[in-house]
Amino acid sequence: MIKEIGIVETVAGDKAVVRIPQGSSCATCESRAACGIDNDKEMLIEVKNELHAKAGDYVEISMPAPSLFKMGMLVYLFPVLALIFGAGAGDLGAGYLEIDSNLASIIGGIVALGISFGVLRRVERSVRNKPDYHPRMTRVTQPKTHASPQAARLTSSPPAAPTSGL
Repeated sequence: MIKEIGIVETVAGDKAVVRIPQGSSCATCESRAACGIDNDKEMLIEVKNELHAKAGDYVEISMPAPSLFKMGMLVYLFPVLALIFGAGAGDLGAGYLEIDSNLASIIGGIVALGISFGVLRRVERSVRNKPDYHPRMTRVTQPKTHASPQAARLTSSPPAAPTSGL
């Protein structure tokens, strides 16, 4: 289970927007810019407010590590494999179609990459309502237990735009 501490920015109905500071693991991550957490920026995430937290409350947000790993592998690895497979299939098909193998490889790779994006869109729709693939608010904590530099940044930073839960 991956856990982070954040502060509730706003509450609307059964949803809460939580500000999460960049953690130590983010500082060394090669993909931090893709998450929107570059340099000292923070991430705003919308979660279901099952614990009835109020604006200003410190909360723990968690997500099952296997779910995050599966989706990460699918999003990063599947398109690359599709591109390679498509290029290879295009090269094999070039002889049958009597066209240049380089051109066929490029076309095959682009077509397979496009298909992989369509598959990823369908997968995203199928997991959208599955709770294992969304961050959850797991507990409300007290501010006095978070006298760290990370907590100090939480109270002094301006809010940013929220991101999706996935």
